[in-house]
Amino acid sequence: MRDDEELMSQRTGRGAPPKGQDLISLAQKLARDAERHAILSASLASQADRLMVAGLQLLDPPRLAPKDTRLSR
Repeated sequence: MRDDEELMSQRTGRGAPPKGQDLISLAQKLARDAERHAILSASLASQADRLMVAGLQLLDPPRLAPKDTRLSR
């Protein structure tokens, strides 16, 4: 069982709902988890972008620089 589910399923006293502080602690934990997931997601997206660029560069043959067509005197 996950921590938040466990906390929500716990009862204090005779079936009383969790205390306000318990809910605040749970909300803080969930916010931290969400932030970690967002950072990881951004990191993975950045890595995917770099891999995509590298793959496209490998598929696109290098182009030769245009020759200088000016007339020489």
